Amino acid sequence: MPFDWNKYFILGEELANRVNADEASKRTAISRAYYCVFNLAFARAETTAGSYPGGESYHNWCWSKYEKTRDRSCNQLGHSGVRMKRLRVKADYKAADDPRLDDEVLRMLEDARQFMIDLAALDPRYPLP
Repeated sequence: MPFDWNKYFILGEELANRVNADEASKRTAISRAYYCVFNLAFARAETTAGSYPGGESYHNWCWSKYEKTRDRSCNQLGHSGVRMKRLRVKADYKAADDPRLDDEVLRMLEDARQFMIDLAALDPRYPLP
């Protein structure tokens, strides 16, 4: 049985909503929310646009498929994915204090929730090859 990527989102919410959530929990919440939407989007892109051919990162290939499709909704999903990826990279790799971390966690969870809704509503032909 394949892994249910929505469980990453649920875990992210649980980490973010802990009483007195520490920085590690908040950073991990951002990462889990991103990987939920990335893996859902990637699976869909491989189904509609063809298998990942290699040669570039999984993330860049996936988001470019959405951004390059002329459908406005699909294109917006690509832009959202790129934006969420930047936030995830910051949370996973930047050690500097982030005074906006609480706001970033909330935004990532909201963006991921909306992304999943929009992805489910997207024309089933998209993204295109």
